[in-house]
Amino acid sequence: MRKKSIVSAGLLLFLVLTSVFAINTSKIDVVRGKETLADTDTVIIEEFLSDAFTEILAQTDFSDIAAMRNTIVSKSTATIPSGQILYGPKYISAVQTEIANALKTANALTDESRKTILTTNLLILINDLSSIETSKMSLDYLQNSYVVVRYWAVNSLANSNIVSQLNAGSEDIRKNIAQKLLNVAKTEQSPEILILLVRFAAELKDSTANDILSTIAQKRIDLYLAWQANDEMVDEAILKSLTDRTKIDTDNAKIMTKYFSTLYSLVIQKYALGSETNKNGLVTVIVQAEKYVQMFIPDWNGNFKRAIEKSGSAGLLAEHDSLFGSASAAGRLPAAAGFDYGKNTDGSVNNAPPTLSKPLTEKTQVETPAENNQPAQK
Repeated sequence: MRKKSIVSAGLLLFLVLTSVFAINTSKIDVVRGKETLADTDTVIIEEFLSDAFTEILAQTDFSDIAAMRNTIVSKSTATIPSGQILYGPKYISAVQTEIANALKTANALTDESRKTILTTNLLILINDLSSIETSKMSLDYLQNSYVVVRYWAVNSLANSNIVSQLNAGSEDIRKNIAQKLLNVAKTEQSPEILILLVRFAAELKDSTANDILSTIAQKRIDLYLAWQANDEMVDEAILKSLTDRTKIDTDNAKIMTKYFSTLYSLVIQKYALGSETNKNGLVTVIVQAEKYVQMFIPDWNGNFKRAIEKSGSAGLLAEHDSLFGSASAAGRLPAAAGFDYGKNTDGSVNNAPPTLSKPLTEKTQVETPAENNQPAQK
């Protein structure tokens, strides 16, 4: 009798846990397989999502919320192509309502940790659904105090799926989102978020993308000149994005190439001047970025890497002057792209990129507090 009671108790516990951590997907799966939808099918979609978001709001663990989030995404498409025409919009409309309500609930929470976990998961869900209309809900979180929240807010608006939709869609929507992300670029310090922004700008078919790229590139240039640049791998992403941008917007290729030249020059100068800060990172950027030079000068054959390996700083600076220019002669890259670095005080053309002078001691940037500084893993 005791054994039977134990078994019954175990079965009851299993049923309770099942009801807490799982929802029935059989009805929604039937709807996903239909070509046409009735009003009752719409109700099934809404009920499924209502149950799913009830589960999300009941959880406190990131992984439990993530599991339900993945379930929601997995049911967002029909199982037959012909059914997606009706199913997709109805599902997205219903999920938008649930996300909006869940975000309101999250914003009202007083427990900061729980609020951040829930908000982050909802933004990741928005990101994974890859719908422009849904992604607009992330706009309110672009200036959030937590880097993890800002990261997913930006990513949900800047990922490649959204960029493709923006490029094919309304110019007004494209410009509005690009302007919002330009505002982020002006203030953002997180290297991970800056990388998202430059990759977005490299692909977007809108002139505001040039402003995003130039804003971030100039920000990094200024940090190098002040000896405050850390996180050098950001620069590899910027250099690649500047290169990619010249293919999309040929009318502004000259200015993008000038930013490329100036930033790349400063990375090399910092290494050649004997920087004690992240020398390996600097070398990686220098070597990785060489392949982008071939976009502008096809016969460029990796002179920087060879100079680092064989002749040290002196040889590296000689190759630097050959490519980017010096006080005495224009470099191959400015000559090929048709730009210079402005005017000298006497009115003559300045052929040399900004010169980095080594200070007595290198400065470092103030880091964002560790607890707010890392994007969450999915």
